[in-house]
Amino acid sequence: MNCKPGDLAFIARSDGAPENLGRIVEVVSLEPAWTSKKGVVCWLVKAKSPLVGFDIRTGRKSTHTEISAPDAWLRPISGVPVHDEQHDEVIA
Repeated sequence: MNCKPGDLAFIARSDGAPENLGRIVEVVSLEPAWTSKKGVVCWLVKAKSPLVGFDIRTGRKSTHTEISAPDAWLRPISGVPVHDEQHDEVIA
């Protein structure tokens, strides 16, 4: 799996909703219903502004701040490590 709950990630693939590409989302939790139904690991992801999603019942596009996204479509954002106690200078 690419992600885990609590990660920030960007959407690297979005079939049918190119508006979502590159959007930054928070990975909230595993979506067991989607995972078992489709056989693909999916996450519930949350964004600050609406993402384009699909209504499961009608298949129509709709906007939501939380959508399901396959793990394969997400790339976690990893930060640069911060070392407060290490110094770049060598004491001679």
